[in-house]
Amino acid sequence: MRAFHHIGIPVGEKTPEMVYYESIQCWATDPDSTSGRIEYIFFEPGTPITEPVLSQPHVAFRVENLHDEIQGKQCVLGPIKLPEGVEVAFFYVDGCLTEYHQVI
Repeated sequence: MRAFHHIGIPVGEKTPEMVYYESIQCWATDPDSTSGRIEYIFFEPGTPITEPVLSQPHVAFRVENLHDEIQGKQCVLGPIKLPEGVEVAFFYVDGCLTEYHQVI
């Protein structure tokens, strides 16, 4: 089962409400606290995150089993396990950068 989670938008400046994620060297807002479930993301120089995630907006869905859901998909990044208890993978669906993430 997939459930819409957020729209991620890379930005050029960090803001005070962003939280730092050391493992991937980025700052992000909490989509639960923004109108429209938007996650604004600022990547620090040296982040291990690569293109196209660095510069393209994405739509994210929470999934129950990430590895089953991405089977047969051409991932452009991931799967990546984050210390925050989430595993993510990015790929394209009909030209749209898409993230699936699973709480682990």
